[in-house]
Amino acid sequence: MIRGVLLPIITPFDEKVRIDENIMRQLVDFHIKAGVQGLFVLGSTGQGPAMTIEERKQAAAIALDQAKSRVPVIIHVGTADAGSAVELAEHAAAHKADAVAIVPPYYYSDHSEYEIIAHYKAVHRAVPLPIFIYENPKYSGISIPPGLALRMKEQVPALKGIKVAYGQGALLEYVRLLPDVSVFTGNADLFGLVPFGVAGMINPPTSFVPELCVELFNALDRKDYPAAVEAQKRVDTVARIVAARLRKYGRVPLQEVHRMRGFAVKRFPKWETEQMPKEEVAKLERELRDAGILGR
Repeated sequence: MIRGVLLPIITPFDEKVRIDENIMRQLVDFHIKAGVQGLFVLGSTGQGPAMTIEERKQAAAIALDQAKSRVPVIIHVGTADAGSAVELAEHAAAHKADAVAIVPPYYYSDHSEYEIIAHYKAVHRAVPLPIFIYENPKYSGISIPPGLALRMKEQVPALKGIKVAYGQGALLEYVRLLPDVSVFTGNADLFGLVPFGVAGMINPPTSFVPELCVELFNALDRKDYPAAVEAQKRVDTVARIVAARLRKYGRVPLQEVHRMRGFAVKRFPKWETEQMPKEEVAKLERELRDAGILGR
């Protein structure tokens, strides 16, 4: 079972809205050198649903090639239709991904349970990879609560992981019902979860400080709870500061915080958006430095 910090890596773009391969390779190395236990590629933060099939294949191939099997890499292949999801999953398998993640088939939020499970079964029949449910009803319009996940597991035995982002079910209920499935929180609060069986975290606002997230998980994993308390405080501070900007400015703050770490990200997110005012970027950096997050 995969456990630990699975970083939801951003997909950087250049001025012509092409995938910036050089920066993406740098980001993969940065996260791996920080000690993350895996990478989560092309989810919401990875911009997968906003990219063409060919762009998604390109980004997946870059990430997998640069990772060189040093850590597990999970490629998100979720689409509105099963055929495209299968095509992306087959590509991921051919490039030696460790698992694929699938958000429920979005837009048609009135899909029946049969249809939802059939979507996952199509990928299961096509590739021999472990499958992660990407539980994200805020974006997909469909929830896979613990009871449905259990029924899905009976028909899709390759189900080996769940990322719970904005989920309707209690995290620990997934753990209780699915003991052989790695359950990851999409939030930053690990302290009350890892000791009770949650496998780790996949949290976008903290993705630019992977070393802090790894420090937190490792402290919890070795049951060093005093160290975990201090690490959780730092991670919570990052999440609070960055999440406040995400609520106000959309996803562009993730571009800015990665720039603060030395990455020349030219464009993120993919779509056209307003940039943060320079004074707000300076204020964000100052808050992170004053909190001891940057320049430690």
